Amino acid sequence: MPAFSAKVRTAAAALPLVVAYDVALRPWMSTWGSTPEERREPLPGDDVVDAVMTHCTKAVTIEAPPERVWPWLIQIGDRRAGFYSHDWIERFVFPGTVHYVERTRSATRIHPELQDVHVGDQIDTGSIGRMRFGNPVTVLEPDRALVIGTWAFVLRRLPGDRTRLLVRERDGGYLRPMVPRRFGLARAALGVVDYVVGDPLHFLMERRMMLGLKERSERRRDEVPLDAAPA
Repeated sequence: MPAFSAKVRTAAAALPLVVAYDVALRPWMSTWGSTPEERREPLPGDDVVDAVMTHCTKAVTIEAPPERVWPWLIQIGDRRAGFYSHDWIERFVFPGTVHYVERTRSATRIHPELQDVHVGDQIDTGSIGRMRFGNPVTVLEPDRALVIGTWAFVLRRLPGDRTRLLVRERDGGYLRPMVPRRFGLARAALGVVDYVVGDPLHFLMERRMMLGLKERSERRRDEVPLDAAPA
């Protein structure tokens, strides 16, 4: 009984934290930088059908026109330019699965050989040998929209040669989809892990990726390449 009572007290102490995460932190993460109007409006890729748990839209303003942002965006991916995020976290959390064209870091320059992308091409988030983890390009509108599976990157031109980058996800979870639907309990347990661990980690990485795109796109063409220090 004492052990049971301790578990009850622990659960009771953790409940306010879970409520705070669900009510305040998680909604902020899922809508970071975006306006209510941007969250409601239709975007390229909205018609891509897939099993989803949540829809969320994030945004950031880039002080450069879409044609400067696009070459950086179109080359993202594993065995490509990387994701301009926290490279050291990717290497630590997913050892041996993440590869960059510039070896240990996300790209610091435009790579012409990575610019030729078409609808149906697979963009991977990681790979182990011949095993690849990723999705095909479902929407490709140069200087405007790249949708990988249901993961949408939309560039909107703003006055003053600026760009509004909108990133919309139609998320089905990270671990949960790996388990067949007939294993309901296992899927539910992995859904909890996705919710508590996967979502914050994904937000951390995606936010940094958006800022990485912003930093690279805002550089003048005559500037020295970005610092090679880990992002």
